[in-house]
Amino acid sequence: MLGRTLRWVDQWAALGLTSALLVGCGGGPSPQPEPGGQPVGQGGASVDQVGDAPAPPPKPKVKREAAELFEQAVKAYGPEKATHDLDGAISLLKEAVDAAPDFGEAYLNIGLMYEEKGNLEEAEAWFKRASEKGKNYGAGFANLGRLYSAQGRAADAAAAFQRAIQLNRFDGTAHLHLALQAKERKDFAQAVKHVRTALKEDSQNVSAYQVLARIYYDLGRYELAKLVCESGIQIDAQAAPVHNVLGLVYLKMDDVTSAARSFEAALKADPDYVPALMNLGSITFNYRDYESSYKAFNHVLELSPKNVDALISRAVAARGMDRLDEAEQGYKKALELAPNSVAAHFNLGVLYQEYMNKLPEAIKAYEQVLRHGRDADLRQDTTNRIKASQIQIQALKEAEEMMKEQEKAGGGNG
Repeated sequence: MLGRTLRWVDQWAALGLTSALLVGCGGGPSPQPEPGGQPVGQGGASVDQVGDAPAPPPKPKVKREAAELFEQAVKAYGPEKATHDLDGAISLLKEAVDAAPDFGEAYLNIGLMYEEKGNLEEAEAWFKRASEKGKNYGAGFANLGRLYSAQGRAADAAAAFQRAIQLNRFDGTAHLHLALQAKERKDFAQAVKHVRTALKEDSQNVSAYQVLARIYYDLGRYELAKLVCESGIQIDAQAAPVHNVLGLVYLKMDDVTSAARSFEAALKADPDYVPALMNLGSITFNYRDYESSYKAFNHVLELSPKNVDALISRAVAARGMDRLDEAEQGYKKALELAPNSVAAHFNLGVLYQEYMNKLPEAIKAYEQVLRHGRDADLRQDTTNRIKASQIQIQALKEAEEMMKEQEKAGGGNG
């Protein structure tokens, strides 16, 4: 039995700027990267009519010396993550802001690099400086909001996004995150409005297509969500998040084969894209291809060893391959990281009840599900399992006592 473990996954935390040195300098366009960290250009047509709008505020020119230091930092950072010279690039960018104190892009990229180094305190400080010192430069506050959003600070994030919009009312990153917040509170009209505003800044912002498709997905308008995804993929065939959303749409349309192809396309574009790995792992599990499922979840754990969902899902796949001890250890590892995980407790109970005949342990696991779980159907299922386990324990006890009586009676006759 699968239990309540494997679920379809989408990802929003990475929306917006995620990689350093993707923001140019000078008077040219300032592209907003999509979740995969690739810059997106301007121009073209969107799937929605966004109407005429004033252009975003022009970017200020910067001193030649600062621009040259910025370009040197770009070279130090390099195209491949494995060769990034973060400290060298940060040093050059700090020289650039010394030469041009209003150079917003340089402040922003220093923050992004500190974020890549895992120093979120410094990242936060430099994001603030980017918008406080840069002229009409909202991207610093937009990324500050993104940082807060990833930390679960929804109110602080919303405030930062609003400050970003005050400086640049078309800031795509801020509007798309505000669209996600509106979507979560089911204010779909406001969510669509934010997406359309983001498209006024950049009509080919693939992240906007991802968000818009998911809004239509939540509304149950799957054909329209499919159209939006296909339009986004026409703009950028390597947009892994859009392929992933398209896979979710196909699942709702009961086209599992096309869903699998979409998740595979996402992974072809980005082999390390976690949501697609999780979704492909779930599909292959449902096809009883436990080895492929295990491989997908294991890849996630190579990228993120503390991913609780992946730990549980890999354990479920291990159980499917009859590697019961490994499955047990997987659930226990998940519970070390998330002691209140309902999915881990439930699946551990299923393992003990149905596969390992450890009924007292199964009951203890199920009791934790009732303690932490709120889903009515799950609670009813768990209650029934506890009763069934108790009946089975009693039956085994009675059978054991009967055997002892028979042995005793047989010995007396002898």
